[in-house]
Amino acid sequence: MTITADDFTTDADRWSYRNGARFVGPGEWLHGVEQAGLAVESLVMESVADALAAAADDDGLIIDFRPNEWYERHVSDAMRNDDDGPGWKLTYDRFVAMALMDIDMTLSNSGYLAGRGNGDSKDRRLTLPAAERG
Repeated sequence: MTITADDFTTDADRWSYRNGARFVGPGEWLHGVEQAGLAVESLVMESVADALAAAADDDGLIIDFRPNEWYERHVSDAMRNDDDGPGWKLTYDRFVAMALMDIDMTLSNSGYLAGRGNGDSKDRRLTLPAAERG
């Protein structure tokens, strides 16, 4: 399936998201991601989903989303285990940047993430795609 600009809406607040998607808070979003089986299809999606939900406010907004800071803080927290020391964190590098851009595009194209430009950064907002009709 080819995705085109016609598959997306840009609203009055400049949010760009998949047609029919709706804005949600982190709890509802995590439930939707789980129900869709996204974490099962991708080894990293569970950690990324947990990190996006942790970074979002109650309305699902992540203002001034800076991938390097988000990755080192929220993804590190999502992946931390008992063997990691108190100062342990993941390192953001070029490979990680590319992998996160790929995940971002996958979530956006699937209707799970909205975005808008914000000067030198970007904003993100949690969304759930339109329900498929049987």
